[in-house]
Amino acid sequence: MTLHKQKIRRLIHSLAMSWIIWVLAALLFGLVRVWGVEDLPAIQRLSPFVPWAFLLEMLIFGTTIGVPFGILDFFLSQEKIHRLPYWKLIAIKSGAQIVLSVFSVVVLVIVNNHYRHTDLGILHFIFSPSTYLWLVFSGIISLFIYFLQVVRSKFGEKMMINILLGKYHYPRVESRIFMFLDMRSSTTHAESLGHIRFSSLLQHCFRDLTSAIILHDVEIYQYVGDEAILTWKVADGLRNENCLRTYFHFIQFLEKKRGYYEKKYGFLPFFKAGVHLGDVTVSEVGVVKREIAYHSDVLNTAARIQGKCNEFDAGLLVSEKLKDMLSVLHDISFEQIGGISLRGKHLPVNIYKAVLLQSR
Repeated sequence: MTLHKQKIRRLIHSLAMSWIIWVLAALLFGLVRVWGVEDLPAIQRLSPFVPWAFLLEMLIFGTTIGVPFGILDFFLSQEKIHRLPYWKLIAIKSGAQIVLSVFSVVVLVIVNNHYRHTDLGILHFIFSPSTYLWLVFSGIISLFIYFLQVVRSKFGEKMMINILLGKYHYPRVESRIFMFLDMRSSTTHAESLGHIRFSSLLQHCFRDLTSAIILHDVEIYQYVGDEAILTWKVADGLRNENCLRTYFHFIQFLEKKRGYYEKKYGFLPFFKAGVHLGDVTVSEVGVVKREIAYHSDVLNTAARIQGKCNEFDAGLLVSEKLKDMLSVLHDISFEQIGGISLRGKHLPVNIYKAVLLQSR
């Protein structure tokens, strides 16, 4: 799947989720407002309650605010806009929430007048207590959506769902692939740039990693200094060789921005990576600041493999265990390095150097 198709899929996903949430919110708000009073004479005179018309109105009501909000959320998640300060993003969303909430009320009045043959005044309805209540209610829904987005950005969508479902309250075993991605000569770069500029460099590099993360279904485990630890469930990592193509995609993306990096920092950063797979224990840890933690020798092995990249002048090293599970690849070659002694391992580990042929 290309990055363009992935963006379209994300837009559709954003629209669908926003539409579902706001339609459900509109139905809940409408039911609370009419439940138990739909048969009162005053209600019947103003706007007789008709179940099918009520459902249609709430569907339109939720759609008029849900679809624009979905589009807004998608564009606010784009890289250039997402770098805005949080207060600006909150101000934009708050302003949009008020405008769209009032707009949805206007649409509801127009639809009501058309299908029910009533003559409700738009201005009168906008300044009614019901509209004020809707503004408060929609504000609460917006805060709920924002909370979910913050949690998703922290843990990733898949992990967020698992956390909300309590999947990792107790330790469980999963088969996973891990990639340790580390900047080459980071100590030298930090000394030459200074801590502030080096931190800025890391920000830019990991921001440029985003497209590879999205395209190749990556779950981010941790950012540790100048290192990123990426993970996949085995099936996700092997599909389309995501666990390898993530690295090559990232390196190619950095190469495209060579001019930017050389102008701003004086060099193009290069990253090396080690990849391994196996069974790990997953659990939630901590009370004040909870995190998902993976415990296994798999992580240590992947880190040690990455540590051998400089020795063998390699960008990407993979374990034989992972290499044997990959399908036959026509654009990636594997050069056997052989059994290597890794710190903390009693037996040698066979590793391979992975090279993207078209990059030669």
